[in-house]
Amino acid sequence: MALTFALSSVGFVPARIGRGWKFQTLLPPGGSSAASFLQRTSLSLATPLLLLGTGLRGAALRRCGALLGSFALASFGTLVGSIVALSLPGVRGGLEASLGGDGLKVAAALLAKNVGGGINYVAVCSCLNASAEAIAAGLCVDNVMALAYFPLVSFLASRYGDVDDDDDDSSAVEEEEVQSSDASVRSNEWDGGDVDETSPIEALSHAFTLAALATVMGRILNAKLARGPGAPNLSLPISTLLAVLFSTYYPPDAFLSPTTKISKEDGNDVKGNAIAQAGETLGTSLLYLFFATAGAPGWRTKDSVRSSFPPLASFLIGLYGIHGLILWGAKRIVDNAGAPTPDEDDDDEGASRNGGSDAPSYWTKAAAPQRLLAASSAAIGGPATAVALARSFRWTKLASPSLLVGNFGYAVATFLGLAFYGAFKR
Repeated sequence: MALTFALSSVGFVPARIGRGWKFQTLLPPGGSSAASFLQRTSLSLATPLLLLGTGLRGAALRRCGALLGSFALASFGTLVGSIVALSLPGVRGGLEASLGGDGLKVAAALLAKNVGGGINYVAVCSCLNASAEAIAAGLCVDNVMALAYFPLVSFLASRYGDVDDDDDDSSAVEEEEVQSSDASVRSNEWDGGDVDETSPIEALSHAFTLAALATVMGRILNAKLARGPGAPNLSLPISTLLAVLFSTYYPPDAFLSPTTKISKEDGNDVKGNAIAQAGETLGTSLLYLFFATAGAPGWRTKDSVRSSFPPLASFLIGLYGIHGLILWGAKRIVDNAGAPTPDEDDDDEGASRNGGSDAPSYWTKAAAPQRLLAASSAAIGGPATAVALARSFRWTKLASPSLLVGNFGYAVATFLGLAFYGAFKR
């Protein structure tokens, strides 16, 4: 985004036309219709592609373990933080003064981004028809705030080792082993093995086909639901919902299913998700293309970024502050509620002598600092950031659940942002 901002500001790759000295540029100052087309197309396809691996029922939710409760707290903190921040004196007025009608739209998109990820930010902006300048301004300020947030989370995480309680995370470790098995199976296929799995080319084509179908159906249904020229564009929310429903309820092993069972020579079945992984690869590439084209307006956005920086920064400081305060408060409440009295200590000691169990409760596990930090990272930065945090500090029991709860955030954040906009628009 920063590179395309700079290149389009000065005009990139001048080319001499004919005998005269007329020049055209690949990225003309102020952006171009081609950049706008790439922005719309990349976003429309990236949304369903990134959601092909999202399953929101059964074993997928069980593998999240107590981290799902931690993520619920983190998402609640983001929601409350957005409400409080927008209610602060001067914040909403400043957003409307600097961005006009796009001020509330960007605030709703930032809420969605800090529950899901960048894809939810741009999905909300697209649905609400926010201007390119407002989208770029929100992204710039959010990136600046992230420069303070992520080092702080890493510093706090460095103080803790892996969780040591007995949670459903044992199955998460098994899931990571399955993913490792899948990787080895795919490498065998590349080496010419006889493993019966979807080839990389087939997986890419299947993922692209599913995304195209979801995009087309979203546009058709949006056209049916449109209530006038000023109505919001619901194509992306509809395609998001279709992709989530497909990945959740479509039967495994069926044609175009994101998940399949692969039989190995030792007789064990492992879970293959080649189509979902291909969708993630394609979707991430298209999302990078979107962020690159977001900088295409170039220097034209300088006024909107400069004027909107104070209210947007105030909104995000309030959002992050309340988000962290709620997580800290939840940990304190759970710790105080679980602190035994002297009489309870005697009872627990007697129970231990008699073989009693002293297993922590679900919310005690959810309030573990490792889980709260991983959940916060999944909400603010997305699943990839949360997994990177878990692996950096060897939280092996939280790596796979972090990915799952992050995908859950992808699935719900767009609708949460739109609901927030609708509530404050009244």
